[in-house]
Amino acid sequence: MEGEQRPAPYQGLFADGHLVLYTLCSVLLPVFITFWCSLQRSRRQLHRRDIFRKSKHGWRDTDLFSHPTYCCVCAQHILQGAFCDCCGLRVDEGCLKKADKRFHCKEIMLKNDSRALDAMHHHWIRGNVPLCSYCVVCKQQCGSQPKLCDYRCIWCQKTVHDECMKSSLRNEKCDFGEFRNLIIPPSYLTCINQMRKDKKTDYAMLASKLGKQWTPLIVLANSRSGTNMGEGLLGEFRILLNPVQVFDVTKTPPIKALQLCTLLPFHSARVLVCGGDGTVGWVLDAVDEMKIKGQEKYIPQVAVLPLGTGNDLSNTLGWGTGYAGEIPVAQVLRNVMEADGIKLDRWKVQVTNKGYYNLRKPKEFTMNNYFSVGPDALMALNFHAHREKAPSLFSSRILNKAVYLFYGTKDCLVQECKDLNKKVEVSF
Repeated sequence: MEGEQRPAPYQGLFADGHLVLYTLCSVLLPVFITFWCSLQRSRRQLHRRDIFRKSKHGWRDTDLFSHPTYCCVCAQHILQGAFCDCCGLRVDEGCLKKADKRFHCKEIMLKNDSRALDAMHHHWIRGNVPLCSYCVVCKQQCGSQPKLCDYRCIWCQKTVHDECMKSSLRNEKCDFGEFRNLIIPPSYLTCINQMRKDKKTDYAMLASKLGKQWTPLIVLANSRSGTNMGEGLLGEFRILLNPVQVFDVTKTPPIKALQLCTLLPFHSARVLVCGGDGTVGWVLDAVDEMKIKGQEKYIPQVAVLPLGTGNDLSNTLGWGTGYAGEIPVAQVLRNVMEADGIKLDRWKVQVTNKGYYNLRKPKEFTMNNYFSVGPDALMALNFHAHREKAPSLFSSRILNKAVYLFYGTKDCLVQECKDLNKKVEVSF
């Protein structure tokens, strides 16, 4: 109509520009914020890894602590942060650098020149004491208040209230507590180091000062076995023992770790293998290598903590069919101290190719509990190969057995081992 007024063209363009600007902001702003947060998170991770790499602590990240935890620096309640799997220190991410400078971790060797085996004092850290722990002075429960309180010695695991802590306790010598017969004292390693410099090897006289019941323990854990709980067990054993006694076999081969036995008196060491039948067999093969090297006097006794899927050898030796954390690590150490030694039959299996013109050398294998040829051996080999490629997928014992079932069913259909009896000849 002639009486109506039409909006100017520039007014429509101005409204469209506002709409476009609003749309761009609503789309780009969340993208920018997400990018900025991920960049800051990456910087924090790089900074944290740099501290972890340079630190003497065994720092580990965690997104959620399993029980109420307080920062050892600022004393604030924290849900996530970092903890040391050697001394048990727990800190917030922002206090990590201060804690690394302020607190000392467990020393595997003493820095001073003192050679006395009883020259070590308590190493107290404040707060986050274990649940159901009791004060050595008043015998009352520690850690019951919702704040950073009370002390714990990182070697003997004794706890004491803030108000019960006296100067006499601070200067008291540490006896390494309940597991003193399993721990290798830092002072012992200091003396051994000095003796090796003097070209002396009479370790028995030095060990006699620690008592006849001293049977030091070496822990060899496979972090990939079974339910992948080996990583957590490594930290728990480092807290209760000397960290130098605890090894991850995926990083340090058993033959290298067992050389620690050569620094101990003859036939005194014990080894706790945390893993499945394959890990136990790996360690026992390393023991055989010690015999070949002429180290028969240092061969240790072997105990098993079953973390694998089958755990047949562990069940045969009386250590059970599987471990899922149902008993605390401290009880595992008590079982090792109380265990009796028995002999295990070990056999050698030699595999040779048939034929008159065979130029290949025969292969030798060691049999610990049983030796299998055929579908079950192929099934175990396929499982092992796939677990090496993707260890994170094999995090459940039930899932592992399901994978075994899959390969067993597959072999029944494909029949890769068909007519095996015509190709293999077994002789005793």
